[in-house]
Amino acid sequence: MCCSRLLMLRDLLDQEQIEKLEKYFSGLIGGAAKSITVSKVATALDISSGLASKILTKCKEKGVLSVCYCIRCPMCNTLIKKVNSLAEIPDGTFICYSCDEEIEIEPGDIEIIYSLNDESVFIKGQRKEIINEISARSVVPENTMEEIFLAGNVNEYLFHPKEEEYDKLLRMYNNIESREGTTKKIGDTLEGLTKYLFNLCPVFQAAEIKTTTNQIDCCIRNKMYLKFGIMDTIGQRFFIECKNENKTPRGDYMSKLHSIISLTNAGGKVQCIKFGIIISKEKGPSTFKELAVKSYLADGVVIISICGEELKELFDNRGNLLDLIERKTTEIMLDSTTDLVKAGLYKS
Repeated sequence: MCCSRLLMLRDLLDQEQIEKLEKYFSGLIGGAAKSITVSKVATALDISSGLASKILTKCKEKGVLSVCYCIRCPMCNTLIKKVNSLAEIPDGTFICYSCDEEIEIEPGDIEIIYSLNDESVFIKGQRKEIINEISARSVVPENTMEEIFLAGNVNEYLFHPKEEEYDKLLRMYNNIESREGTTKKIGDTLEGLTKYLFNLCPVFQAAEIKTTTNQIDCCIRNKMYLKFGIMDTIGQRFFIECKNENKTPRGDYMSKLHSIISLTNAGGKVQCIKFGIIISKEKGPSTFKELAVKSYLADGVVIISICGEELKELFDNRGNLLDLIERKTTEIMLDSTTDLVKAGLYKS
């Protein structure tokens, strides 16, 4: 009988495949239970690497598996670091302790390894334990972050809050809805939610900053600039403006944010910032999208807007922030009048 903890994969696998995965997990003991990879699962189930990646991601989200990231030196292929979070991956260049070369880690140098959190959930295998040290293996291309992200699983890997984190987001949103306290306190509540939400993505670092001419409610630094999917569009940093008014925000907020970004970009001579977001309690006016499309056509800067209702829907449905940003960005870049969710391109 299929392990109940794997039944949550029914939207990805049929019954026979789920039972095959259970059998695979059941046969893993010792080191093998701590070195599960995309390529191994793809081979065991005879499925694509992309599907295997989705399966492992979902198992991680549901607590069946945990993940670590093994970093190899691109010069000597030595395993030089093993971390439990993307946030722990070294930023910038450093010296490899093995070959003494100055290196900079790219997604193709990072291997994603999974391990069973509770082996007793599955029936233990009777075969002999095979010691398979991660440090002794060369990187299998299907298991690197680059290959997995190229398969289209960037958003799932980079944003997967825990249940208690979604619950906290809902509580923070409810505080915004209540509108209790001073105007400053109300505004700070939305900014606090925004910073907390974006900091749940391990490669983002969010903070309020001041420039010589403006105060930026939330500046996001992309600590690991990945040239995949929406992460490539976002770039290395972007600005967020928070509007907690209890009425439709003014249309000129979009123009103002574009003006701030343009000034930061030295009048179009450089592109320090190429992305921005307006997060407002109430839904923005139709002019938001019109102005956003004009901005994109003029200088390639994408500005999207997200309202409170969309945030609540995201939290209620345990949705993916990066999916929401990607959909909104696509609507601006395509100047789409079609509902992309109803068209089946994105989930609600």
